Amino acid sequence: MTDKYVMDGHKLIWHLDRVNDWQLGERIAPLHIDVGLSKGCNIRCTYCFGAMQGNKFAQGTAAYFPREPLLRYLRDAGDVGVRSMAFIGEAEPLMNPHVYEAIVCGKKSGVDISLGTNGILFDTGRAGEEALEHLSWLRFNISAASDDAYQRIHRSDAFAVAKQKIRHCVEVKRRKGLGVTIGLQMVLVPENVDQVLPLARLGRELGVDYLVIKQCSDTVKNTLGVFDRLGEYDGFASVLAEAEALSEPGYAVIIKWNKVTNCGKRSYQSCLGVPFLLYSSGDGRIYPCGMFFNHREEEFRMGDLVEHSFKEIMESEHYWQIVAKVRNIDVQNQCYANCRTDAINDFLWKLRHPPDHVNFI
Repeated sequence: MTDKYVMDGHKLIWHLDRVNDWQLGERIAPLHIDVGLSKGCNIRCTYCFGAMQGNKFAQGTAAYFPREPLLRYLRDAGDVGVRSMAFIGEAEPLMNPHVYEAIVCGKKSGVDISLGTNGILFDTGRAGEEALEHLSWLRFNISAASDDAYQRIHRSDAFAVAKQKIRHCVEVKRRKGLGVTIGLQMVLVPENVDQVLPLARLGRELGVDYLVIKQCSDTVKNTLGVFDRLGEYDGFASVLAEAEALSEPGYAVIIKWNKVTNCGKRSYQSCLGVPFLLYSSGDGRIYPCGMFFNHREEEFRMGDLVEHSFKEIMESEHYWQIVAKVRNIDVQNQCYANCRTDAINDFLWKLRHPPDHVNFI
């Protein structure tokens, strides 16, 4: 089994205390939050879902989650029982000057913290090393394995810089004996299938713990030009299996087979996972789903973390009205393919809709 991190599934079975509370109708704190820290990015990937969430790329570099509300948010999260937060958001988290302080603050508040980044801006001084000491995992988003391909896919000439930052983090981890897991993530689209094997070999060369290859999420309206091509992903199976076979002790190539091959289809009829998994944007607003960062935004905004504390928002009636409202969305025809909440939605739907003869285990 190369996917020892269970990336192609969910981990709710290890949080049955909160699942049971939810089953009893209690108002629970989320287990996890995906946290945006910025509305800008220093590269412009061809498949960027953040472009549909208000990521303004270079124009948005001055828009980021302010320091004091951000630190208050992290402390509140620890107090109410949030167990993990991932700084991965709709744009590049390292555009926020307070990111390193936020990582340390979150961990000291009792929350497991992770970071997803293109890595180009990663600090190689003391701030970056301290972040590595407090992160559970660090993931570099990279979908190309050469200068030309990086320019074509990420629209950036910083491939050498990205590799250097990855090597630096691996070196610090080894030198200090840190527990942080360091990986690479490839977003698979038809245009970069040729990079699968080179990237799998590059990950091994760089000394990271894993390379994960995932599907590209797109709206049902085919905004990124991928939704209408999801049927092509089955044709990538052989090259993906070949990449997976490059795994070795200490290095795993992980394919998200379930999502790569499901053509964006869902087996459930309602989004039930919102109480367990939330999303906050790079400007400090919080939502039940990243889809609403820049779409029906006022209708589904749970609150503004710059203006109000997370505790205040989570305890408000408005927050729980939004949770209830999401359950009425037509997930088959309105939600984007392979959303982050997909796996837990599948589990929770089955839990709420058991089969006949359930006692015959």
